[in-house]
Amino acid sequence: MRFPLPLPSSTLASRSPAALGFLLFALATLSLGGACEDKHIGRICELGTTAVDAGSSGSSVAILTSPALECPSRICIYPGGDNAAMANTGPLCTASCSSNDDCSDGENGPKGNPDDRHCENGFTCMWPTTVGDFACQRFCVCRDFVVEPLGGFRKPTVCP
Repeated sequence: MRFPLPLPSSTLASRSPAALGFLLFALATLSLGGACEDKHIGRICELGTTAVDAGSSGSSVAILTSPALECPSRICIYPGGDNAAMANTGPLCTASCSSNDDCSDGENGPKGNPDDRHCENGFTCMWPTTVGDFACQRFCVCRDFVVEPLGGFRKPTVCP
């Protein structure tokens, strides 16, 4: 894609090398800014199955489904657990991650609104399951579903 320069080339030629360098840096930064994709972590999605009420069964079953067409990663997650905060949160789009920074731009909803099923407390990078197609893979998980230990989550011992 070509962009016309607003200044005639003779004006650019009279600029100092530092000014031209800054101009090139600014143009490169602007063009790279569009390269970052929005993974829509936290977008509400459909599991294609009924979520397990983990709080009443005492289990901690994570349900991950794919393909979830409403998610750019095609993965929808509903982690199980007995965290009371998860009662207002539904299944959400997730994406793979390597640190909490990868999850920092997740979509959050307003706190305390029972009609909004978005995550209220942000996202963390963790291993939600050790079995199935997504075993031992790290994903962004809503903090409404889990209690993050001091120092963050550690890789489960059963994972290679």
